[in-house]
Amino acid sequence: MRSRRISVRNVADLARAGFEIARQPVTKVDFEVHHAAARHGYLRELVSADSDSAVFLETLCTATNGAGVVIGTHTRKPLDGTEVVEHVDGRQPAERPQQNAGGWVFRQTTSPNPTFIYESAQTFEGLIAIDPAAHEVCEWHGVAIRDLVREISQAASALVDAPLLSLQCPAQLPTIVKTRNHDLRTRKEAAAPCASLAVRFAIALRDVSAAARFELADRFRELCEKHGYSFWLADTRPGHRQGNWFEVYHADGEFSPLYKGDLRSRQRIATVLPVTFVGPARIGSTHAVVSFLQRYPQVGVVGCAATTLSDVAFVHLQLAIHGVAADRLSRILGKLLGESSTPARPHRLLRELFKRLGLPPDPDGPGSSEPDPTGDYQTFAGPAFAYRPYQMPDCLAVWVSWEIARQHRGLAAPLDCLYRALAQVAPRVTTPDTTASAGELATVEYLICRATEQSVIRGKAKLAVPRSVLRGFSSNGEPPAAKLCAALEEAWKAHVDRSGVDGVSELTVAWRESWLGHWTYS
Repeated sequence: MRSRRISVRNVADLARAGFEIARQPVTKVDFEVHHAAARHGYLRELVSADSDSAVFLETLCTATNGAGVVIGTHTRKPLDGTEVVEHVDGRQPAERPQQNAGGWVFRQTTSPNPTFIYESAQTFEGLIAIDPAAHEVCEWHGVAIRDLVREISQAASALVDAPLLSLQCPAQLPTIVKTRNHDLRTRKEAAAPCASLAVRFAIALRDVSAAARFELADRFRELCEKHGYSFWLADTRPGHRQGNWFEVYHADGEFSPLYKGDLRSRQRIATVLPVTFVGPARIGSTHAVVSFLQRYPQVGVVGCAATTLSDVAFVHLQLAIHGVAADRLSRILGKLLGESSTPARPHRLLRELFKRLGLPPDPDGPGSSEPDPTGDYQTFAGPAFAYRPYQMPDCLAVWVSWEIARQHRGLAAPLDCLYRALAQVAPRVTTPDTTASAGELATVEYLICRATEQSVIRGKAKLAVPRSVLRGFSSNGEPPAAKLCAALEEAWKAHVDRSGVDGVSELTVAWRESWLGHWTYS
């Protein structure tokens, strides 16, 4: 019976691949990867209407620890662009970066995997908090996040043979609910910090049985009990949208000695190295990358964002390498990428980089004799950035979502109107460093845009806005955050109407993710 189910699934995947190829007979995806210092307005400038260099079809953006990444795919016609030379021997050279305002830009092409199912009506979505009270990232955090991502990706690939749909760290924790003596009449809700040291993930379930869900949930609950992490599952009850969570295990604040004992350093990290891996989406690719990193005890993961755009997997990791300064790391990496013999494959490039940094692999570390699912992936690394603590305690998360007809301006229209609306509703916001409008101070911490088969682009983003903006919305009755979001949504719609851009709709703003449109993606 099991072999019969597998056969039916393979036939369905083959049919889907044929449909996708017939609908868009171009078997290449053009993309850009921007590694830059995290700063206000970078994404807006990149995709602005005045810029011809970055009109993205689908987009992923994230920023943390002083570094950010913007990943975008382009629409492509059969005669546009230049095909990259295929290297059947797996020796494609590494991409040399282009300098851009202190960051590095990589432009390349890859092959998609049209049989990869990145949308699923049945998903297993979880949230694991490692150290939510932390205000800065220490070396032991990087080791803990690295090992946790490996456990998550291993459970997806080995336990249920399913694709990992999304990965995000840091992430916002569920809404804080308080009552007096458990009396629901005294219930009060408050937004959690904008982001915490937590890993959010989603797995597409091929087997939708309750047994598969319980097997995954038990696996992660046991892991959290062992290491002192808190664990939530997405609330899948009818009427509960994405962003509602059900607590499975609450940690008491005692961490595993493996991470916070004498075995791991409590020193703050000094450097972050952004690395993005790109290739045809397939099961096990994230697990292969993180398993390789686990062989190097000095290398931690302090941030991550992974998703699939246009059937191409994008796995972005922020690495923290103990004892290596940002200048030295960028210098060595720049020289390595300038050599024509440097390979683009993840294991080969990272192995050579770590060798030049004087980092030997752990001889007793995990190894694998299985085929490498990232053997045809490309690696885009650098530059290194000095670590900058995040502003989580002083920022409010504002969630936004939108829908727009596919057009040449791409993300520029809704994003530009959103920033104009922010400046209008909060023209003067005072922070310890400066006084400026909310549009100048807001930071895009996470953004995802996806194209649908109906020629529609749907997007969702989380903005970090200084909490001091709420002073202008304080009043008796309605919470200030709710008043801010209502005013921002109204102003956003007005700016879109005045812009003359057709096809923009479903604009929503909320301080809770679950109050956005029901169709939004992770």
